[in-house]
Amino acid sequence: MFLARDKNNDLYLFNELPQRGSECWWAETGIDGTYLRLENSLFAEVTWEGEPVPAALSSFARGSA
Repeated sequence: MFLARDKNNDLYLFNELPQRGSECWWAETGIDGTYLRLENSLFAEVTWEGEPVPAALSSFARGSA
């Protein structure tokens, strides 16, 4: 998974390495389910000028967090 931020500051989590377009990042497959929009205030270090950042999800057992 990868985090990437579009030129308009929207932040996305991609299932695969996205490609840079003229104003946004896009997944090669380009279908629903390949990305998830996240809250813009998260991960300020991810910028349009930078490259996608590798990311991973973790789950916690109920009551352990």
